[in-house]
Amino acid sequence: MIEQVMIPFEIQEGKIEEAKTAIREFIENVRAKEPRTLFYTSLQHKDNPRSFVHFMVFADNESHQLHRSTPYVQDFVRKLYPLCVKEPEPVFLEQFDSCGVVAETLAQPPSG
Repeated sequence: MIEQVMIPFEIQEGKIEEAKTAIREFIENVRAKEPRTLFYTSLQHKDNPRSFVHFMVFADNESHQLHRSTPYVQDFVRKLYPLCVKEPEPVFLEQFDSCGVVAETLAQPPSG
């Protein structure tokens, strides 16, 4: 069963570009090394550019645990968390309802 997580966080004043650099590097690692991470996006609030949300969808709990145990996740946490106003806390989500092409694709059982 897929696992969905969001992590809202706020960056300290003057640290946004440093945070974006760390985020881009991190997501490139996820893109290259995690085929069972079905979706990972970093969203920045338009009205408060210091506010971000990471939203991710994993094929299953095993994929999520593998993601969390990688060295590049640990490196990202070491780089990002000191830039945050307070330590980010993940929010674990359960699918209730959805529509659209992405939602339909995620509803399909993962292959492999």
